[in-house]
Amino acid sequence: MNSYKVSLDPETLFVLSTSGWPSSIKKHNQALQSLGLNFVYFTFKRPVTAEVYANLLRAPIVKGGAVTGQGLKSDIIAFLDEADDLVQATGAVNTVINQDSKLHGYNTDAFGFETALRKHIETNGLKIKTAVIYGNGGVSGVAAHVLRNMAIRTTMTGRNSEKVAAKMRQLGLEQFDGPYDMVVNATPASSENVESTAGLLPILKGCKAVFDHNMPEKDGRTNYLQEYCDTNDLYFIPGKDMYVAQMIKQWQLFLGISEEEIKKYWQL
Repeated sequence: MNSYKVSLDPETLFVLSTSGWPSSIKKHNQALQSLGLNFVYFTFKRPVTAEVYANLLRAPIVKGGAVTGQGLKSDIIAFLDEADDLVQATGAVNTVINQDSKLHGYNTDAFGFETALRKHIETNGLKIKTAVIYGNGGVSGVAAHVLRNMAIRTTMTGRNSEKVAAKMRQLGLEQFDGPYDMVVNATPASSENVESTAGLLPILKGCKAVFDHNMPEKDGRTNYLQEYCDTNDLYFIPGKDMYVAQMIKQWQLFLGISEEEIKKYWQL
């Protein structure tokens, strides 16, 4: 069992998450304790609806929460009191702050995704003019927004053609055929065998680079998409690079501290 001991008192505030990553519990709570803050990071795996999660986040003992999970990033928008411009542009929220029981939604994923892409494209001289997003959840809207801002022609595919078509209409994406310069995996598909994941293998053929939002390796599980890229000489951009950049912005919103402090106490 993954566990981490924390101390609680009547003044303790919680930061919640729906990610369920066992490794996150220890990492975030160690950083909070090192900072001397009376905060506890608590994450859970049990599925929760957007309405239930929003109600939890309004509790006076909750400072805010990270929003993850298929559909939750988009569904929770209806239960917020305010949302920033990026939420409107991407149709997704990944950070909610409780201010006197009013919920304010933010999107730090877009910053993280663009930071990761630019780092790898500029450092390695990748020529990316076209991209296909695999998946239609909240991350797909973030990916579409960033890719188009980078002047990369973008389309979408996935396992459920009807949901993909609806998401494309919502985002104003066009359908065009590959091969594509980049494949963006916005699903948990890399936790599965690539060859058996519907519609994934065909879009990998002929691409130059693959970005994987999923991070099964974070808790010691196999990343099958990364293995496929290594075997087939495809440039792989790990989700960790997006995660770290967006996490810094996210904890700045939760705690109001500097980027330098976050890098120090989270050992980034």
